[in-house]
Amino acid sequence: MRETARILLIEDDASLASNLCDVLKEDGFKVTVCNRGDEGLRHANNHECDVVLTDLRLPGLGGLELVRQLHETQPRLPVVLMTAHGTIETGIEVTKLGASMKYVK
Repeated sequence: MRETARILLIEDDASLASNLCDVLKEDGFKVTVCNRGDEGLRHANNHECDVVLTDLRLPGLGGLELVRQLHETQPRLPVVLMTAHGTIETGIEVTKLGASMKYVK
């Protein structure tokens, strides 16, 4: 029997976080939401998760630094960075750090 995937969603926009959380839960995922980068990093380091979905612009710890620190401690943890404010340079940096970047509007 397959275990439910655990997603850590790090998003400071409460409305967007709520909508994403609802959609992911409807698809059967277990979702934990953090609204600050530093809070998300603490959660990822203290609790098991199967994937991290994070915003680029976050209070406390920005998305790039969050990806950098997650990769140092958990190099096999899949991380997807979401942003409406990305650049090609940011995308390249995210890829070098071992994460994926998705542009959202």
